[in-house]
Amino acid sequence: MESLYLWPANPAASLLVLAILAQVFLYAARHPMHRAFAALGRLLSGGFRVAARFCKSVSTAIAQRDREMLADAGKGDAEARIAREFRRIEGTYSKELARYPDLHRRMDEVTAKIDADYKECSTATPTPPGWAEATAAVAKMEGSGDRVVHKLLEEIHRTAKDAEKKALSEVRETNSKRHKILSGMAPMWKELKNLVVESGRSVTKALESTKRIDGYMESYEKIRKSEPKAIRAVGWASTQLFVVSLLVLAIAMGGAFVNFNLIALPMSELVPSGSRIGGMPVSTVAALVVVLMEIAAGIFAMEMLGVTSFFPKLENLPASRRRMILVVSLGGLVLLAGIECSLAVLREQIVASATALKSALAGAADHTVADPASSRIPVVGQAVLGFILPFILAMVAVPLETLIATGGHIALSIATGLFLVSGTLSRLLAQGARHGAEALRHGYDILIVIPLQIERIVQSNMGKGEREGREGRAALRPQTEGRR
Repeated sequence: MESLYLWPANPAASLLVLAILAQVFLYAARHPMHRAFAALGRLLSGGFRVAARFCKSVSTAIAQRDREMLADAGKGDAEARIAREFRRIEGTYSKELARYPDLHRRMDEVTAKIDADYKECSTATPTPPGWAEATAAVAKMEGSGDRVVHKLLEEIHRTAKDAEKKALSEVRETNSKRHKILSGMAPMWKELKNLVVESGRSVTKALESTKRIDGYMESYEKIRKSEPKAIRAVGWASTQLFVVSLLVLAIAMGGAFVNFNLIALPMSELVPSGSRIGGMPVSTVAALVVVLMEIAAGIFAMEMLGVTSFFPKLENLPASRRRMILVVSLGGLVLLAGIECSLAVLREQIVASATALKSALAGAADHTVADPASSRIPVVGQAVLGFILPFILAMVAVPLETLIATGGHIALSIATGLFLVSGTLSRLLAQGARHGAEALRHGYDILIVIPLQIERIVQSNMGKGEREGREGRAALRPQTEGRR
C-alpha cells in the first residue's frame, strides 16, 4: 500500500492527490464507460431475449409433440374400446341369433294354433229349418172348426216348440265350446307375448350396445380431430394412470424389499460367504438376483397371457410356442417360490442358532436352541410369505407397462413447464440487464459527482454570459440603426 503513495512521509496528501487524479481519470472516461455499460446491457438483454425465444419455441415444439403423442394414444385406446365392443356385440348377436330359429319356430307354432282355434271359433252355427215360414203359412189358414185340423195345428205347434228348444240347446252348446276354445287361447297369447317381450329385450340390448359404440365413435372422432377438450381429457387420464401405476410400483418395491430381506440371510448358507462383488457380499447379490428373476419371469408370464405387450415379436409366435414360454415362466415362478419358502424356514433356524450362539458367548446360562417344531406360527408365516411374494411381484409387469406408456406424457409436460419457466426467467433477466446497465451508468456518475457538479456550474456560468452578451447586442442594435 505504501508503494502507491506519492509521498510516503505524507500519506494524506498522497491519498488526496490520488483521489483527484482518479476523479479526473474517471471524468475523462465517463462517455466511453457509459457506452460500455450500454453495450453490456444490450448484449446481456439481447442474449437473454434470444434464450427466452428459444425456450418458448422449444416449449411449443414439445407441447405439440405431447399433443400428437396424446392423440395417438387416445386413438389407440378408442380403437381398442371400439374393437372390444364390436367383439362383444358379435358374441351377443351370435348368442341371440342362435336362439332366433327356435324362437321363430315357437312363434310360428303358437300363431298357427291360435289361427286354427280362431277359425274354429268363427264357424257359424247352422240355421234351424224353415219352421217360421211353415208356421206362418199354417197360421194364415182359415179356421173351419174341424177337430182334425185343430189337432194338426196343435201337433205342429208342439213340434215347432221342440225344434226350437233343440236348436237353442245346440246354439248354447256351440257357444260353450267356443268359449272353452277362447279360454284355451289365453295361455298361448301369454306365451306369444313373452316371446315378443324376449325378442324386444334382445333388440334393446343390441341398441344399447350400438349407443355405446356411437359414444366411442364420437370420442374417437374428437380425438382424431385433435380437439383441445378431448386432448386434455386424454392427458388427464394418462396422468391418473401414471400416478396410480407409480403408487402400485412403490407398493411392489416395498414387497420386493421385504422379499429381499427374507432371503438375504439364509442365502449366505448357499453361496460362499467370504466372496464379494463390488464391495457387496455374494449372498446379498444372489438374493437380489433371485428377486429380479421373479420379476422377469412375471413379465414373461404376463406377456404370454396377453396382459402386457413389452415384446411385439413374441405376439407373432405360434400359440404352441407361446404356451411353452408360459409354462416355463410359470414353472420358474413356482420353483423360485418353493426356494424362497425353504429359505424362509431356514432363516428361522439361522436366527435361533445365532441367538443361542450370542447368549453362549456372553456367558449366559445354558441356552439350548429351540426346536422349530415347538413354535410353528413364525415358520409357517414366513414360509407362506416367501411362497406368495414371488407371484405378487410377478404382477409388477402391468403397472410397469402403464408407467412406461404414460411416462412420456409426464416427461414432456415437465419439460414444457421447465422451458416455459426458463423463458420467463430469461425475459426477466433481459429486463434486469437493461435496467442494470442504466443503474451502473448512474452509479458511475455518482463516483464522479464532484467533477460533474463543477462541469454543471461552469456550463451554467458560460450560458449566463452568453445570454448577457446576446441581450447587450440586442440593446445596441436599435441605436445603430437610428444613427444610420
